[in-house]
Amino acid sequence: MRVSLVFGVAAVAASVGLAGADEFKPPPMRDGFWETRSALTVDGKLLSDTSIKMCQSKDLTQSTQAAAAEISKKNECTGRITKTSGNTFVQESRCAKGPNAGSDTKAIYSYTGDTAAHIEMHIHKGGSETVTVMDMKYLGSCPSGLQPGDAIMPDGKKLSLGGK
Repeated sequence: MRVSLVFGVAAVAASVGLAGADEFKPPPMRDGFWETRSALTVDGKLLSDTSIKMCQSKDLTQSTQAAAAEISKKNECTGRITKTSGNTFVQESRCAKGPNAGSDTKAIYSYTGDTAAHIEMHIHKGGSETVTVMDMKYLGSCPSGLQPGDAIMPDGKKLSLGGK
């Protein structure tokens, strides 16, 4: 569960703005150590609420975005981006294939410069709603011994996701 949560956090963060990527270019996030607090709710019931710290880099972000774009293409996802204010964008999308086939997704992405972001993603499928809320903040330089892609789990264990 923890490994998939880390990948889920990275994928959601990277995928915001992929449909209609020509119109949406979030600000580059600062290289370094980031904390992401993530809460997952299904039909109003909180399933998880955790915080993960991860060493990030522009190369890692680009790699994750490219992987998310490939998944989006493979699952025949379409969408549109709207800008609701100076630092907030909304992406609405629908995928024809894959695990979320037939679902409607709405992601709201807000950022504060290159040091903080907030993402709220609502997925409606049938009569069910899954909501993921993530708050990401820059903590500083990566600690000694950590490379981009290395994560510190809530229990303090280090996990390498194979970044550059």
